[in-house]
Amino acid sequence: MRNRKHNKLIMKKIRNLLFLFALLSGLQTACNTEEANLDIVPAGNDFFPLEKGRFISYNVSETNYFLNSPSTQSTYQLKEVIADSYKDLVSGTTYRIERYKRNNGRENWILLNVWTARNTYQSAVKVEENVPFVKLVFPVELFKKWNGNSFNTIGEDNYEMRDFGKSFSFAGKNYKETLTVLQQNDSTLVSKDKRREVYAKGVGMIYKKSDVVVYCQFDNCRGKAQIERGNVIEMSIFDSGKE
Repeated sequence: MRNRKHNKLIMKKIRNLLFLFALLSGLQTACNTEEANLDIVPAGNDFFPLEKGRFISYNVSETNYFLNSPSTQSTYQLKEVIADSYKDLVSGTTYRIERYKRNNGRENWILLNVWTARNTYQSAVKVEENVPFVKLVFPVELFKKWNGNSFNTIGEDNYEMRDFGKSFSFAGKNYKETLTVLQQNDSTLVSKDKRREVYAKGVGMIYKKSDVVVYCQFDNCRGKAQIERGNVIEMSIFDSGKE
């Protein structure tokens, strides 16, 4: 009788241990799955490819307007290089983007600053001057809308996906499959805010135009679209590849 009770007690302990082992295994699997999913992205992330060694170079034209001061105009070149990457449990793999600047092709590149970018299952995020912007959302889809400022405190800014799958040509080069992100398309008698970015499949951003200005509202200039302050910048790709 005593041996029977002893055997039952042993079997109960064994069952408890097996249950505990199964529970811990399940939790470990869930954690591993969750961690692995941080880097899983659906179809469409190839419009925002991130890989160590990738680079894109742009020709840039920029005009700045100042209150009570003459405007300034400049042309230069920018190069963005994915120099490194690192993993964390929150955002998966983050890529370090080194940005270089030069006045023209006869000069050497000089390091300007460092940004970062990442792809998640839901979106492509680029951190510019320590401010994160949601550049794309996945899966890519015509007329899809989202808040580009959802990860910062600037305020809501609704983006919309346009021209998905269409070709885009400039400077004698044609990109067969692109999409356009219309970030803003607003114009009034007081101000203008028109921003768009074009992404090519397998390349990334190939074109950008940002026209954000405020018009003069004094009696002698009101309604004449005379720019008081603001910034107009245009970027177009001239080279890309992998170093």
